[in-house]
Amino acid sequence: MGSVKDYFSSLASGVSSLLKGMQVTAKEFVTPKITERYPENRETLNIPQRFRACLELIYDSEGNHRCIACGTCERMCPNGTISLEIKTVDTWDGKKKKKLDKYIYDLGSCTFCQLCVTWCPTNALEFSNDFEQAVFTRSKLVKQLNYLPEKPEPEPTEEEKAKLLAEREAKIAAAKAAAAAKAAAAAKAKASEAPTEAPKSQPENEN
Repeated sequence: MGSVKDYFSSLASGVSSLLKGMQVTAKEFVTPKITERYPENRETLNIPQRFRACLELIYDSEGNHRCIACGTCERMCPNGTISLEIKTVDTWDGKKKKKLDKYIYDLGSCTFCQLCVTWCPTNALEFSNDFEQAVFTRSKLVKQLNYLPEKPEPEPTEEEKAKLLAEREAKIAAAKAAAAAKAAAAAKAKASEAPTEAPKSQPENEN
């Protein structure tokens, strides 16, 4: 008796599920159809701002970017989409500084995970929402993101140079003074630890 009851219960459940599915299908029959007339409507087509289309290097109005060539984006990329070519330049004070030479990005292998954008310490990267990235050859998917010529390292003014040199000399003098004080303290401690000899007794006169 129980098996017959279970049979009709499952039959009723199946019919109810079928009716719900047919209800959704019936609604689609009477829903007005919307056709995007692309590319005729390219000017009015609304693309969401959060759509990830292609990685870009952010440039300001003066043609400068914030990339410091740290290589974080290259290390975080899970499939080697990003490749950085870094060069070393000499600054006016004789120091070495890393600068970006070429930022190579392969759109064809990008998974749009946005790890490069999230982990960039200077917020130098972003994804555009321009979805029209179709090309006829894969080689055109490889892009150089730093498309503007790199500007030379700016030199400080004479006042800034004098200030920097004075600060450097002050640091050098402070380091020498600290080293001299340390050496003097060590010499004093060594002298205080040296054993003192007892004075020799004078022989008594036999007279």
